[in-house]
Amino acid sequence: MELYSGNYKLYLVVPLILTLIFAFMITVSPGVKPGIDLKGGTQIIIRSEQPVDSSKLKEILEERFDFVDLAVNSISSPTSNGVNIQFAGETTLQQAKEELDQAKLLLESNPAEAEARALNSIQFSSKFFQASDEGLKGKDLIEKADEVYSKAKDSFHQSIKSTVASNFSLPSEFFFSTKEVPPVLGQTFWDNALLVSIIAFFGIIIVIFFFFREIIPSVAVIYAGIFDVLTALALMALTGIPLGLNSIPALLLLIGYSVDTDILLTTRLLKRRDKTPRKRTLDSMKTGLTMTFTTIAVVLVMLLLSFWYQIEVMFNIAAVILFGLIGDLIITWMMNAPILLWYVERKQKVKE
Repeated sequence: MELYSGNYKLYLVVPLILTLIFAFMITVSPGVKPGIDLKGGTQIIIRSEQPVDSSKLKEILEERFDFVDLAVNSISSPTSNGVNIQFAGETTLQQAKEELDQAKLLLESNPAEAEARALNSIQFSSKFFQASDEGLKGKDLIEKADEVYSKAKDSFHQSIKSTVASNFSLPSEFFFSTKEVPPVLGQTFWDNALLVSIIAFFGIIIVIFFFFREIIPSVAVIYAGIFDVLTALALMALTGIPLGLNSIPALLLLIGYSVDTDILLTTRLLKRRDKTPRKRTLDSMKTGLTMTFTTIAVVLVMLLLSFWYQIEVMFNIAAVILFGLIGDLIITWMMNAPILLWYVERKQKVKE
């Protein structure tokens, strides 16, 4: 009872200040970084028995190759070690790809220019794979340039593998996985993910307003969902977890979870009449905290297991959910509960 005695509306200051802080962290510093699923690029995952120094590896790779937006992160757990290498592209290969794409576009309208572009592509690709045009012309030359580019890209990846192995004394066979997303496909993923998120959010808004049909409780529930997402995004920015196709569903899940806990609180305060508003608030708090801490316990197990076995996708999803649940504890009991309690008590005074 003492938790919401006195001027409990002062609790509102905490989530309001945190909202401003989180917005700054998301948009300014450190800022949420999109993953390669959304911006395009290449991710190379290496696993080994011994640790790999990410700082040293980054210096070695930058000396040997001309990367665009290179990031190298070490991985260490009781079961394995390794490193994640991520980059937007390699300058020479990007030039080879651009020339090749232009050659394909110009083949029908300007064959001479198309052949020149194809030759340029082969020349750029020769940094990683030596080949000649063999006197080919037209479509055959462009197909040859396409083949050379593909082999140059494979050779480039193998060069990275051999560089890591030779500089860190890794065995001849170690786990080496490459994931590549073209920028155009990444943009498509982002557009679709954004559209689905907007539709889901507005769908929730419609359902909430239809269910409660009161402005203040509905706005409080909606704001709680927004705050949970802001909390998760801000902590993602702080910990370096990228925004990608695995974290976006986790963010949508947080909106649903937030709505669930806040509907529980709102329903008990607005619909029930068996106890005083403050007692109903505390009853809701007991149920809500039990739900949230049970979920946190499950997510922590998921987080520890994914860290132990180095399952990156599961780890990112669990971390995002955990961040959002922390935000849900703050917004539900330091903003929604005070607002609804004030709203219900005010309505009672008006009736009296």
